[in-house]
Amino acid sequence: MTSEIPFLVIVLKTITLLIGGFITYTAFSAARKSGWKGLTYLAAGFGIVTFGSLLAGVGDQLLLFSTHNALIAENALTAIGFAVIAYSLYVTQ
Repeated sequence: MTSEIPFLVIVLKTITLLIGGFITYTAFSAARKSGWKGLTYLAAGFGIVTFGSLLAGVGDQLLLFSTHNALIAENALTAIGFAVIAYSLYVTQ
């Protein structure tokens, strides 16, 4: 049963990376087309959140970070990313 948990985590991280990457790309493309600064911050925020997930997964599985440090890094980048996303809602042209 324990061996199933890491596989499930890898599957969920992969889904998170795919969806996060899609959102980041779509927001960045929309920002380029529209020139709206808020979309640029939105793309950056989602990119930071997605990168945090990637860093935690790679760090834990491949770079042999401790699970504790991987979770701290992921949660710190998630908090920063969400702060950037929140800021994007208040940016005006």
